Amino acid sequence: MVTSPYPYFYGDQADAFSYYRIPRALITGREFRHVSTDAKLLYGLLLDRMGLSTKNGWLDSERRVYIYFTQEDAMALMSCGKDKATKLFRELDQDGIGLIERKKQGQGRPTRIYVKNFLLPPD
Repeated sequence: MVTSPYPYFYGDQADAFSYYRIPRALITGREFRHVSTDAKLLYGLLLDRMGLSTKNGWLDSERRVYIYFTQEDAMALMSCGKDKATKLFRELDQDGIGLIERKKQGQGRPTRIYVKNFLLPPD
């Protein structure tokens, strides 16, 4: 038997960490069964970024919150290459499940990403 080098948690030590939240509905919902685990993780990272965008007041003219999250951000946080990051964004985008919408802003400006509300039925 191999002994783990990691110690046990005691008392409330686990509360000392920050966590990314992945909504339970993405894991258990029938409509999301075909979405890959990595795409669900990316969606959780995008949701996390929404808090920062809200604090920064990043709202469009219709008061919809948007984020900036580059392919490079995804590659770094998920320890993956460009092809994998591209595939995950496509899986979440309109061409896939439709959980995000990307709007190009023009030359030299970052793409806005709108993270869609998975709890509400599509229009």
